[in-house]
Order: sequence, then C-alpha cells, then structure tokens
Amino acid sequence: MAAAGIFGGRRYRIVWMAVVGFLLLAGCGAAVLLISPTTCLMTFVMGAGTVGSVYLSAGMADGRPARHVASQVVKWSLRSGILTLAVCGYAVTAGWTTIALVLAVVATAPYVVAHLWTPASTVEQYSDEELCLAWCLSTAALESAATAEQRLAITATRLSYLDELERRQPETFAAWLETSPQATADPSDFFIRTDHHTASD
Repeated sequence: MAAAGIFGGRRYRIVWMAVVGFLLLAGCGAAVLLISPTTCLMTFVMGAGTVGSVYLSAGMADGRPARHVASQVVKWSLRSGILTLAVCGYAVTAGWTTIALVLAVVATAPYVVAHLWTPASTVEQYSDEELCLAWCLSTAALESAATAEQRLAITATRLSYLDELERRQPETFAAWLETSPQATADPSDFFIRTDHHTASD
C-alpha cells in the first residue's frame, strides 16, 4: 500500500467510486429516456438474474448460511442490474465507444491499480495505519468472496496482517486480544495511537 501511493489509498477509492456512481447514474438515465420501459425492465432483470443466480449457486454449493447468501444475492443482483442497464444506455448514446469506457473503468479500479499498475508491496512495508486499514478492507473482501479458494487466500492474508501487528507491538497485540475483538473489529484504536513503524525493522 505504501508503494501504491495515491492510487492505492482510500481517497483514490472514494474518487473512483464517485466517478463510477456518476457514470452509472448517467447511463441509467440515458436508458430510461431513450429505451422503452419494457426493454429497460427486461435488461435490468436479465443482468440481475444472471449474476444473482451465480451467487446463489455458489453460496449453496459452499454451504454458507442462508442469510449471508441471501444478502449477497440481493446486493450483487442490484449492482449487476444497474450496471447492465447503464451499459445499454451508453450503447444507445455512444455506440462502440461504450467498450472503451467499460475497459477504462475496469483498468482504473482500485483492485486492478493496486495489483497490476503499482509495484508489489509486503506487509513489512505498510505503516501501522495502512496495516489496520488493510485488515478492515480484507473483512469486506472476505464477506464478498464467492468461492472457498478465495476465502482461504484472503484468510491467509489476514493472518499475515495479524502476525505483523504482533511482531511490531506484541504488548499492544496481547492487550487487543484480551478484549475478545470481533473478526470485523478495527484495531486502529489500539495500534495507531502512536505510529511505531516507519520502515521494516
């Protein structure tokens, strides 16, 4: 994350999400204005139903709790329906340029930027604040993981964050564990009261 600089930080993610939100809103608006209501509805349902069925199948196959599966299906179905409708709106107004727009959005996504366009970094290079932020972000990634392999990989990464926190501040780490923190707990209140880490010791 330190190596990723501004393109891997929270501000970049916020700006990217704001731009994508505006693009989705504009695309959906164009679709509603230029395409018949029936076609808009069918487009939304097709996009939502396709992705929703994938998440439903994956969740049932992995034996996840029904409530968790249902929430993921609803969340990703809505997102996919909106995305499909917006793409149709741009296809009507911008034609083939829509492909370039979609590729640009994907290429500038925070995950892609952090893993492809910036040098790789290790947990030893993270500041304490970045390490705590990475832990919090990994919680959301774990909740949205679609397969057992993805969850295992994310869990291994989360363990590396904990190991690094313990290596840097063993007493603080022990005190944090004594509070019996939830898996979603933000450890920053404990570990970044003072930033003890400037570079790999």
